[in-house]
Amino acid sequence: MSRFKSILLIEDDPITIMVCERIIRMTGFAEKLKSVTNGQEAMDYLQDLAKKQESEMPDIIFLDINMPVMNGWEFLEQFNKVEALFTKQPSVYVLSSTVDPEDYARAASYGVVKRFVSKPLTKDVLESID
Repeated sequence: MSRFKSILLIEDDPITIMVCERIIRMTGFAEKLKSVTNGQEAMDYLQDLAKKQESEMPDIIFLDINMPVMNGWEFLEQFNKVEALFTKQPSVYVLSSTVDPEDYARAASYGVVKRFVSKPLTKDVLESID
């Protein structure tokens, strides 16, 4: 049985997407997994869900920082503005390869961000998420 109903992966790198999708499926971490390639696609998807399928909101969002169109920081800013539309609040995990302490501090400044996770996503990381 899956630990979570729905996951949203916001990531632009095809290899990282493949690795994340594979580990999530192999571990049975979630029943449903949706991947999008930038923050704007994610925002559109979430706002659409909020309008018509609130029960389908993701439990967890894995968010890359460096992406085209709308990066992870821009997504978090937008998310803060619209999160009141969501009766179910997803937990956000920043998924990045950065080692910059400023990025860690910046991520921690957003209340919705539960943790900063270093790439690649692993079984151990998934097991540590509650």
